[in-house]
Amino acid sequence: MNRYRVLALLLLALDADAGAHHDSGADLSWHVVAAGLDESRVAIYRQRDLVGIFDFSCDLTDAVESGVPGNGASLELVKPASNPDGLLIVTCNVGAHSQYLAVIDPMHQTSQPAFAFTGSYFVKWELEDGELWISFDEPCDEGVSVQCPDGFETLFVRYPEEAQDDKAD
Repeated sequence: MNRYRVLALLLLALDADAGAHHDSGADLSWHVVAAGLDESRVAIYRQRDLVGIFDFSCDLTDAVESGVPGNGASLELVKPASNPDGLLIVTCNVGAHSQYLAVIDPMHQTSQPAFAFTGSYFVKWELEDGELWISFDEPCDEGVSVQCPDGFETLFVRYPEEAQDDKAD
């Protein structure tokens, strides 16, 4: 191994907790292992066991810096009634305008999100009465019209029921 690679691994090991999130009320933690303009990698742990390593085609650098408003990148633990152990929601910007959202269910040992979607300009989530709702925009089927004056419509999906229906299509 060349000395630059050894140095990079050493720096990564020394900085391991910088990108880690530990919730004292939960046994779930995550770490942004690598982040760059076009790709990022996140390791997720339940207690000390690795749940999975997830690759994303977006930059999660800003997600490591907590308290940075409006950066477009975040990793957040949410606990809807359907998943009381929690889900990890990853959001980030993709390309010039789009936003990406992925829902990771740590109870499933997989390296794929349980649900993922890219909105044309936005994708948002919220917990409402214990249910996780995801909203995003997409171009209208008929383009610009009286019913769709700006050419985009906002859609709402309840996770996991409606998200699973969408995956089956």
